[in-house]
Amino acid sequence: MNTDISSFNQWIEAWNHFYDKEKELVDLDPNAALVSSVSSDGKPNARVILIKDVSQEGFTFYTNYESQKGKELFHNSEGHLTWYSRAQGASIRVQGKVEKINSNLSDEYFSSRDRNAQISASISKQSYDVDSREALDKEFQEFADAHEGKEIKRPDHWGGIIIMPSRVEVWKSRDDYKTRLHDRIVFTQSNDAWIKTRLYP
Repeated sequence: MNTDISSFNQWIEAWNHFYDKEKELVDLDPNAALVSSVSSDGKPNARVILIKDVSQEGFTFYTNYESQKGKELFHNSEGHLTWYSRAQGASIRVQGKVEKINSNLSDEYFSSRDRNAQISASISKQSYDVDSREALDKEFQEFADAHEGKEIKRPDHWGGIIIMPSRVEVWKSRDDYKTRLHDRIVFTQSNDAWIKTRLYP
């Protein structure tokens, strides 16, 4: 049975509806999404991230601020996120401003991570060249040995990024897939209000 996505009055209602179902349908990474950015010379880039929090304010994920994605997102202060559910035949696309989240929230999340993940975040020069797998493993082990029995603090170059939507598109396939007359509803921010419209498929 099709979900009538036009019945959602806010984009976050659509997100909660589909994501809650996705967590029941998919065991591994139901929060996986594609984040897209544009380089300073106009070249698009996209990569898969894990959404860690969604609120009315926006979509939060964590990364290395000095990585390619971090540099590009902050250079333009704009980002795009695409979440897709094959199981439900639904997707949610988000465009909006990009900001670092509060450092205290990044500290809190970092401290909750597995220790190996903390070490990786501390040593990784994400998106830069590394000589070999052996060199990477060696750097990891040296850091682990040097910090054995010690708390690992969140590095300054790592933390949360939030994409604050100005436009959210919800797409839902129809049971009669052959017609391709799928549903597309767009929520667009206008001053302090959200305007809902339907698009041709």
